[in-house]
Amino acid sequence: MKRRLLIAVLAALAVTAAAVALWDPWDRCDAPEPVCTALGEIGELDNVLDTEVDYDAGSPAANGSGPVLVLWTFHLPETLSPQQAAELAASAAEQAQAVVVGNVELQHAVSIVAGIPQESQVPGMETYPLQLMLGDRPRQETAQAFSFWQQGATQVGNGSVSAPNTEALLELAQLARRLDYEPTLELPDGSIRYTPNGEFKLEQVQLAVEAAQQPNVANAIFGSGSLSVYSSAADDSEQTADIKRWLDAHEPLLEPTAYTLSSPDVGTIFDGWIGRELPDHLMAKPPVLPEGVTAWPGDANAPTCTQDDLKLSLSSPDAALGSRFLSLYAHNVSASACSLQGYAQITFLNADGDVQDDAVTRPETHVSAERIVVPSGEYAISTLNWKAMSTSQDPDETTDLSVAALPNLEPVVLTPMHQERPTSLDILDGARVDLGPWVQAAEGWSKPGESSGSGERPGSRAP
Repeated sequence: MKRRLLIAVLAALAVTAAAVALWDPWDRCDAPEPVCTALGEIGELDNVLDTEVDYDAGSPAANGSGPVLVLWTFHLPETLSPQQAAELAASAAEQAQAVVVGNVELQHAVSIVAGIPQESQVPGMETYPLQLMLGDRPRQETAQAFSFWQQGATQVGNGSVSAPNTEALLELAQLARRLDYEPTLELPDGSIRYTPNGEFKLEQVQLAVEAAQQPNVANAIFGSGSLSVYSSAADDSEQTADIKRWLDAHEPLLEPTAYTLSSPDVGTIFDGWIGRELPDHLMAKPPVLPEGVTAWPGDANAPTCTQDDLKLSLSSPDAALGSRFLSLYAHNVSASACSLQGYAQITFLNADGDVQDDAVTRPETHVSAERIVVPSGEYAISTLNWKAMSTSQDPDETTDLSVAALPNLEPVVLTPMHQERPTSLDILDGARVDLGPWVQAAEGWSKPGESSGSGERPGSRAP
């Protein structure tokens, strides 16, 4: 008895040892049999290094209440050519997506990985240098990913490629252009990033690289068709000013390109256009008269308007959708025509008569300052437009404007009126007010004596 018992125990131990030797817990497949079978078959394909499937068997969807997401991951050798990788990925994806599990609705997602896995910031999760979720075009997507990988990319994902250095980034940009592919290109440290806006343009990549190489530039990011540059120096420093001068002096791109420049604290954001080249819609053009308005006669000999020729006045202020509007009128009260060209000189005053700090006008960018000859009795108009400013923290509003029709004329103080009573304007310290040049008439703006009678922009309410 004892001998037979000993033999039985030894046999059981041998079976157990064999089972342990054959069982690899990393190859375990916690999924229905058709999924596990397909996983094993795909794993036997040449050049498939490893396979993995994620099937949430405990989800309500797996019990028939909705689709079950099946995530397949296939590890491919990084040495495959783009064409080899493309064919292998497409074949593996086709096999995986053909799997059916009884009456369960499956939603397949297939990803491929390559390279040596690394620990990610998420505990227990690894990332791969090449990690791609396949879409509707698995061959093309895989071929593109492996092409960038073998061109020297350090990280390749869906729509994103990282380069080890600037030289490699420019080479990868050339590859993207040849492949007619539009990934985001960047350096691992974030100092350069380029995201195409509908078309991959090499000159935009080059601009971002050149900007990042300027002294005191922390990083340069090109996206949404414009360049964002971040200075490592303070907003008011000469170093930041040098960066702005470089952006303004750079040769314009084939299309006008906007830029913003700010320091790490983003206290002030400077904006402009590369090489100072504006798009057509922002180019200053001669004003177009509203429909039904006849142009005043021109007279090259008409003298410039003098102090005694003009009487200045304001319209009632107007408001619409967070913007504010005000008209400035120059009434020619002389007996003959005189000419105006340029912009009024305006200073904003508070209730104490003090000048509002750093509240300035800036010329409208889309209207050029043309010479106009104002007939006797007529009104020239200049428009003011600004964004609403909060007075809850700063109640020091503008109550008067000191206005000179031209730089060489004496200013007069004008008080805004609403319903025949003085009113204040939410123009506070630091305000930026867009100012139009003197014109005969402006679309959407009326003058004294016209149908609205108030000088307000039609169709909106006064505050």
